[in-house]
Amino acid sequence: MAPILSNREFGLPKLTKPYFAASAAVLSTLAIIAEIIPSFRVPWGMKLDFVGVIWVLAFFLYGLSHALCVSIITTIFIVGYSPTAFVGAAMKFIATVPMFLVPWAFRYLPISSERGSKVFNSILVITVAGILAILVRVIACSIANYYWAIPLFLGMPSEVVLQKMFGNSIWAFIAFVAGMNVFQGIVDIVVPWLLIFKGRLGRYFGTW
Repeated sequence: MAPILSNREFGLPKLTKPYFAASAAVLSTLAIIAEIIPSFRVPWGMKLDFVGVIWVLAFFLYGLSHALCVSIITTIFIVGYSPTAFVGAAMKFIATVPMFLVPWAFRYLPISSERGSKVFNSILVITVAGILAILVRVIACSIANYYWAIPLFLGMPSEVVLQKMFGNSIWAFIAFVAGMNVFQGIVDIVVPWLLIFKGRLGRYFGTW
């Protein structure tokens, strides 16, 4: 497998403002299409989809600022389009941002002198970074769902939902949230990683 090259090393154009805007528009459109496609949704707004795959793809291709731009544009669309409105959009943002923010921060650990995206070409690095990202995701979603999304979206205290749906067990609730987020987190990070670092996207579109 040929090594992943950066834009400059591969001779691709520098990530100029027009190129940044065009690529962000394309990736945001793909993320919006992924949001529109029917998928499984829980009562308080969270759903399993491929929106996060596009956000992480943007990170692997162009870096943190690009991923944030695409995620913010998509989130704004979800607020206006989705029946879950702000709650669903906010929960999607809270759940998915760790999937690229944690790997971005992980680069600064003393594991390698490489600080660019090529560090993620290592299976060990992406596995550890992915596990940490999913752990942060599960913690963030458990807290946000219990203390904010559920009472706001369903209009009843979380304790009542806990009793009706989870046998009054906080651990059953956490296990349910974790189950969805672990599966979605694996999809969000593995699919774009395979496309870019084991496929050919990284060579044709460059990474960082």
